[in-house]
Amino acid sequence: MPVEILLSSQSLPRAITRYVLSTRQDGAMSGFRGIWISLLSDAIVAARAVLRDLDPPEIPAGVRKVAAYSGGQLPPPLATSLLAELDRNEWLRGKAAEDWDGDPASASSLFLERPEGWWLSLAETVQGETGRQQEAEMADLRHEVDKAEAKQQAAADKIADYRKRMAAERKKAKDTAAAVRRSLEARQAAAAGEMKRARAEAHHVEQRLQQLEMEHRELQDSFDALRTRLAKSRRLRMDSPSGTETSRSVPSDPVKLARLLDLQAASFGRSPEQEDAQQLIQPPSLTLEPGVRPDSSDAVRWLLTLDRPVVVLVDGYNAQFHINPEDFTSGASRRALVEALQRLRAAATAPHRVVVVYDSTLPGERIARTAQGGVEVRFAEQELIADEEIVAMAAELDEAIVISSDREVREGAEANRAVVLWSEALRDWLNRA
Repeated sequence: MPVEILLSSQSLPRAITRYVLSTRQDGAMSGFRGIWISLLSDAIVAARAVLRDLDPPEIPAGVRKVAAYSGGQLPPPLATSLLAELDRNEWLRGKAAEDWDGDPASASSLFLERPEGWWLSLAETVQGETGRQQEAEMADLRHEVDKAEAKQQAAADKIADYRKRMAAERKKAKDTAAAVRRSLEARQAAAAGEMKRARAEAHHVEQRLQQLEMEHRELQDSFDALRTRLAKSRRLRMDSPSGTETSRSVPSDPVKLARLLDLQAASFGRSPEQEDAQQLIQPPSLTLEPGVRPDSSDAVRWLLTLDRPVVVLVDGYNAQFHINPEDFTSGASRRALVEALQRLRAAATAPHRVVVVYDSTLPGERIARTAQGGVEVRFAEQELIADEEIVAMAAELDEAIVISSDREVREGAEANRAVVLWSEALRDWLNRA
């Protein structure tokens, strides 16, 4: 409480008590009341000792709660009530002063004994204590501000460091992504170049293979012609006239001379009898066009352009495996193959007979039938498999085309003069159709 307020009060003790009692627990006034309780703590202790010695009827009504409190230090509300009772109850204050043995210059001694001018000394003590507490609070506040500023600076430094590290990480990630992108582009370009070279090399090899096949056929034709001429020359020597004449001499007998000329002419060409015999020989078996691979879609297109009907034998499960390897044994895959063969038969120039053969031991229906579109569905006999059934059927036919990628089926069918197309050729034709 300021000294000016104390000096202007006509009843100083009552003013002090009312001021202390009127302050709230919160806000600045609660701290001021704490100063009074702290300065007059010895007086509070002396008064509590007096209350403990009194009989219950002697205890003033205003401090009965204080007397009933059995704890240690009084709570601020009870301490304030006790100081107010001491201020207005001179008897209670005198009892506390009688038992006082503390410092006579202390605030508690001034409050209890109240010598002349005691309130001025008490006011100065309160004001000094208030100043010290304010200075201590200001020092604490400055310390807290310094700590907060230090924390703020540390946080700012950490944020700056994080930003610097994030910028470095972003740059590193950007550089890494650019390097990876350049590497991928280079690898893609190299792969594209390799693929282009591989395709060019494969095309060159294919052309060279076709050229070698053509040269092989030409050499075979030349070999057959030479073998025919050799046979004719041997027959000519066997038919030469005996005697002293040699192959280099010319006989003088006109009959012998005419016979020699006929034999010489026969060695370079066919006689009329040979021409007639050649016309009786059957035409050669069915063969693929030169340069057409049996595993390409061109082989199926060749089949479609044939001008005479042939029998087409299809290895069912083998064809389904190459067309749909994920589900080649199901009924749906079988129906899809039959529909594909129906399209093939419809696209052909000649009315080919198309027969698809299945193993009887594999799952699915066993009913042999001719489906709509003219495709025959057939199952191998119980003791045979589809491979053997196809080879046996090809052996019974004059001209047959077998579609299968199975090596044994291909070799067996070719041994029986059948033309073999691979299942891959049918698959590629279907994909491009």
